Formats: sequence, C-alpha cells, structure tokens
Amino acid sequence: MSRRIISLIALLAFSSTPLLAQTACPDGSPRDVRKISDAIDVYAREPFSARSFRVLKGLGDPMIDADYGGYSSWQDADAFRKMVTEIAPEAKQPGYYGYECRLGYPRQVLEKRIADLGKTDPYIKQWITVQMAVLAACGGEKIAELPGPLTDQQAPIQIMQDADRSYQAASLVFYTDRAKSLDLYKTIGASDSPHKAAARYMVANILANGKQLAEARAEANAILTDPSLASVHEITQELIGYIANLEDTAQSWSELINNTVGVLDKPAKDILASPKLSADYARALYDIDFVGIHGKSDDWWLDGKLPENPTISKSIIDAARQHPMVAWMIGGQTAQNYYTNAPWQFIGPKWEARTQSLVERSLALVQGAPPLAKDVFEALKAKPDEASRKALWDKAQAAAKSANDSCGTAAETAAAGTLLTHAVRLSALAGKFDEAYAQLEAYPFKESYAYTQNTLLALGQFLLGQGMVDEARRYRDRLLTDDLWLSLRNDEVTQNMLAEISMWAAEDRAQWDKALARHSQKTGQSILNFLPAKDLREMAKDERLFTPEERALLARTAWTRLYARGRAPDKSFTQELYALNPQIKAVSDKVAADYPKAKDASQHLLTILRAPRMGILVNAPGIWEPITMTGGNDATGLDSFDHNDKNWWCPFEPDRQLAGLRSDFDDLTGVQRATWSAKTLEPVMEADAMAALAKKRESVLRAHPLVKSINWRELKALASMASAPKMLTRAATKWGKAARKEDAAAAEALALAIKTTRYGCNWHGGHGIYSKAAYDVLHARFGTTPWATQTPYWFDCVNFYDQTNTTGGKCPGPSWPKQEIPR
Repeated sequence: MSRRIISLIALLAFSSTPLLAQTACPDGSPRDVRKISDAIDVYAREPFSARSFRVLKGLGDPMIDADYGGYSSWQDADAFRKMVTEIAPEAKQPGYYGYECRLGYPRQVLEKRIADLGKTDPYIKQWITVQMAVLAACGGEKIAELPGPLTDQQAPIQIMQDADRSYQAASLVFYTDRAKSLDLYKTIGASDSPHKAAARYMVANILANGKQLAEARAEANAILTDPSLASVHEITQELIGYIANLEDTAQSWSELINNTVGVLDKPAKDILASPKLSADYARALYDIDFVGIHGKSDDWWLDGKLPENPTISKSIIDAARQHPMVAWMIGGQTAQNYYTNAPWQFIGPKWEARTQSLVERSLALVQGAPPLAKDVFEALKAKPDEASRKALWDKAQAAAKSANDSCGTAAETAAAGTLLTHAVRLSALAGKFDEAYAQLEAYPFKESYAYTQNTLLALGQFLLGQGMVDEARRYRDRLLTDDLWLSLRNDEVTQNMLAEISMWAAEDRAQWDKALARHSQKTGQSILNFLPAKDLREMAKDERLFTPEERALLARTAWTRLYARGRAPDKSFTQELYALNPQIKAVSDKVAADYPKAKDASQHLLTILRAPRMGILVNAPGIWEPITMTGGNDATGLDSFDHNDKNWWCPFEPDRQLAGLRSDFDDLTGVQRATWSAKTLEPVMEADAMAALAKKRESVLRAHPLVKSINWRELKALASMASAPKMLTRAATKWGKAARKEDAAAAEALALAIKTTRYGCNWHGGHGIYSKAAYDVLHARFGTTPWATQTPYWFDCVNFYDQTNTTGGKCPGPSWPKQEIPR
C-alpha cells in the first residue's frame, strides 16, 4: 500500500467527522485547537493521577489545583505586610515572617476590622501595634506583655478590643510557652468571642503537638461537626492529616485515605457548588500522594505482604482492595515509571511480561474500574501484534475525536494523549513506521505536549537509539515540518532535542547545518570540539547560522588551537579574530600602545596572557550539560571556579571529550536516564540491553559525516601539546632572560605567566619547575618593578605555593575511562 493511501486512511480515521471543519464548541463558543491541546495535556502529563481517574470515570474536572494551605502562607505574609505599611508605616516589621507565625488569621482579622471601621479609625492602628508585639514574640523577641489598650472607648469598640486583646494575649503566651497558652485558648473557645473558632483550632493544635493525640483528634472532630466553626474547618481538616501522621496507626491512616478518596470521588458539579467541598477537594488532591497512593518500587501492596508493625502499609493494601482509584493509581504509576525512566528501545520480553502482570494483577484487586480508565491502564501492557495495534489505534482515534468534538470536556480527553503515545509505541516496536507517520501526520493536536514530547520525541529517540539512521531521516522529512518547528517556539527543550535528533540523522554537512539552525544553543554541541581548526574558522564566517557571540567563540578557538600548537596564525586570520572579538582587539591594541617596540610574537604572548578566554574548546563536558564558553565574563576575566576549561587551555583530553560525546548522545536518546534509574528498572531491564544499545550508538557515530571529517592527527597534536601555563610561562621566561632590565613588557609577561600557573590548567601535573623559574627571573632581573612586588609567590600543585611537603612532590590530576575512537 502506498504512503499516500496510508496517510489518507489515517486522516479519514482521525477525521470521520472533519475535525478542523467544525468551528464551534457544543456550548457555542469558538473552537480553539490550542485550548483542546492544553486540556489533553493536563492529563497526559500525569496520566495516572487522581485527577485523570475521576475524569475518565465521568466525574468531570472542577479545574481546582492541589493545595494544602501552606501554599498561601507567603501570600498572607505579603498582604499583611502591605496593609500594615499603608496604615502604620512607622510600625517595626521583621524582614521575614516565619511560617510558624501563621499570618493567615491575623490577616483575616485585620481585613475584617478595616471593613467594619475603615482604615483611618484609631483602633485599627492600635490593633496593629498590639499585633506587632505578638509577632515580635513569634520572631524570638522577649515580649513580657502587650502594649496598653486604647482607653475611654465605648461599645462596640471596647467589646471588640477586649476580645481581640484576649486572643492576642493568648497568642503572645503561645509563642513563649505553648503549654501555658492552652487554658487561655480553651477559655476563649468556650465563650462567645469572635475568635472562638480560631481558639478551638489552637486547642486542637496544641494538643496534637503535645502528643495528646486522642484528645487532639476528639477536639478536631468536634470542630468539624460544628457548623458555627466552619471558618476553621479547612485548616482543621489539614490538622487531621497531621494527627494521623503522628498517631501512625492503620486505623487513622485508613480513615484519612478513605476520606480523601471519598472527596475525590464526587462529581465536579457538587464540588463547585460548595466552597467547603472545593477546599476539601484541593486538599485531597495534595493528600492522596501524602498518604502513599503512588507508584511503588516492589509488589508488597499487590501481594499483601506486611512488615512486622504495619500502619500505613496495611491501610494502603486495604485501600487498594476497596477503591478502584487506589489500585489504578498505584499500579498505573508503577508501570508508567518504567516508561518515564527508559526509552522504548529498552522494551523487550522482560518488560512486556512485567507490565502485563502489573496491569492485570492491579485490576484484579478490586472490581469497578471505569472502562476508559481501564483502557488507559491496559495500554501500558499492549503488545505490537496486528490485533493489539489496531485495537489501540481505534481507541486513540476515538478519544481524539471525542476530545475535539467536546472541545476538551469529554471524559475521553483524559485518555487521548496516553492512548496516542502507546499506539505509536506499538507501531514503532512492530517496525510499522509508515503506519505511525501517517497517523501522526493526521493527528489534529500537534501543539500538544502529548504529541510533541510524549510521542514525537519518544519516536525519534527510539529510531536514533536503535541506530536506525535511514529511518530517522524519513521520520525527519515527514514529521519535522516547518509548522511543527513553529509550534515549538515556546518549548525550547523539545525543539533542541528534535534538532539534535535531526543532526545525528544528517546525511551530509548541509543537513547538519539545517538542523543546527533549529537549535538555540548551537555552540553547546560536543561534536564541535572535534572539528578541525580550519572548519571552525569557516563556521565563524557564517553570519546566517551563528550569532556574533558564537562566531567570536569559534574564531577564538580556531586561532588559539594554531597558536597553542606553536603555529603562528597568519595575519588575515588574526584580523578575522579581532573583527569578531572586539574585546580581544582592544587588549591587543592596548598591548601595542603600552609596548610599541615589542615584537609581534611578544605582543601576541602578552595579548593572550591578558585574555584568559583564549582557549581551545567550543564547549566542555559537564555534569548535567556541556559547559558553555559564551556569555559570562569578558575576555580579560578569570573564571575562579573552572581553571581547566575556561582559563586559557589544557591539552585536549580525547578520552574525556569522547566520553562527553557519547554521554550527550545517550542523554539525547534517553539511555542516560535509564542508567540513572537502573535500580527502578531492574524488573523490566534485559541483561544485555545497555551493551546492545552501546553498539548501535557506535554505528551511528562511525557513519556520521561530521565524525568522518574529524582530523584525528590534529587532535592527537592538541592532546600532546603543553598546557597554557607551561607553554606561556616558558615563553615568558625565555623572553625575560634575554630582555634588558628596563624591559617592562618582559616583566609583565613573567608576572602574568606566573599567574597562569595559579589560575590555569591544573589537570596535567604541577607547575612548580617553570613557575619557580619564571619567578626567579622576574625577581632577579626585574625585582624593583611593580610586576615583581605584586608577584610574591610561584605555584605548583592544585593552585597552592610549593606543595612538595604536602603532596610528596606529586600533583595528581583526573583520569577518564579509555575511549575507542569511532572510525
């Protein structure tokens, strides 16, 4: 069947009711593909969350995010500070209100007093004065008593002041001696004070923190059953979770889990109709993870195996057999973690057997999983046979159509992204790439995270990771369209990864350049360090591909490589260097002005000594990402942290650079994250998976046009040359020995050369021999010059003066695992 026919079939499948022909949503609002994509992504990002489950069940999404009260503490502090500053600018406020000061309630009281009396009423400023004393006590100051009250006040101000001062006095005691404040809060809680509800909560809080857990729970439950105390119900509900944590009994955890699931299992319309239920729902979304309903590293929850003193573990086991949501979430997240932690090229018989067992056993724990939720869960275990692929593609197409027809409100919206990802996975594993391409070409929501990150990128990583370069080129040509690149303008991470996949799939230099143009960090590509100096020089001339800063770096690197190997760059190249690097030109001009009689070679030496960023690397292998040589300090600035890559140069380290190149490739294809997650992946990882994929990586490297263009003889010469401190210091010493005593240029060269032995390369042995030799010449011949007086030391190992006594004269440097050259 031709590609055109396959594409047409896929388009019709996704468009049986022409998706993009519809212009209005069911409610009459304009159809917005971006908003539908965003709706799909809400669930595709967390496919096995409580939020996704309830939508798949048909309960709807109230669009309320998880919250636990503490999220708003900074907002309370900020609002309180602003009110106090406006009303009483003379009030002494701390630079930072600690979380323990709990400004939510003081903020509420102040807002209420302002609403009742107005900002200008004298009592407002009085209340602030007293409250600031309370907060000072919270901040650790020793406050013996509250400031005096306003006198001669009539009701209702007097009644209000009495109530407020009673609560503030209790708070003052609380911040100095919690136990003593208990009776004060109890008295307020038993009165008709406007602070009754807050005082009752404080009683429960103090009891809980005093480990009087039974009394604390009883008080908290009493608060929750009293409608007159509704103002503190939300924070009391949070306290119940805290009490359960302190009690650590199966009964208390089960109660908390059951209550949490109960709230999450309510229809969206009910949640939105009740402010209390809305707050409970936000907290439940947070608490569901807090109580342990998430992916597990082993199967104790499936097997029912309990530790010696089970508490929360027993509650989780019980909940997984009582609530379909719980079994679905734990099993789903456990299996999903495998896909999150490793790319598709790791999938083999062991993976398939594990995910099948996990899904089936999880679903068997309890009946009642909603059909859509079951479909999403079972997609994790689907195998790439013909029937399974067709069934999953049918479901993916139906879910996408429902999401589109409903403008993202249908329950299928929560399934659409995950079903698409696994349908493409099956096509890839079966080698049915045209099938996957056709379906993806027709997919209507190409701006979605589900499409770009979870699916399109995953497919590209699979192809490249499997060494299928020819297929990766077809993938590039069919799916990485101009429209796709445009849609990624706000997703730099995905854009760069797809660009790198295209770079490694490039059949020639023109295609590589085209892919590099899509990347936002062009000089971060580790392959650039391997290119010959002549190539870097030519790239520095490419105004279309590189920014001025990048071109400047490429020219500096190419020029310095020639210089570091003892080859004087020709004048035209030096002019190119200066044209692209005005800072370097300014340094050179200053050297020429300072020492007009110095020879060209001497002026070049001083220019480099004054410009530490004259190095031989375009970037350097880093722990998390390549170290960039653009941005940051100017050409004359020393990097106080990175002496080896950024201050002049070390010899080229082939093993380090090759390891970095391979590491970057593995990071791109997802192999690196699998390495970091090896323990988690043990249940699904084949024993020879890493070794097999390493061989496929090598096949890509060896065949790549840029790798073929590497001049290994040039790199060998860069690896065997002297470090900058050694080369520059010996050159300065030779100059100094032959110079006249009044030659200030030679004195400066010696001083700066010694500085390179302090701040330059320290990975290739100690600098003591030539650092001391330069020091001796500087002080013997130029001892009265400022350069000598400013240079009191010479340097050997690890940037310290004469470490012979502490290191035994040895200056160890790092070593890297031996790397095979990919040729």
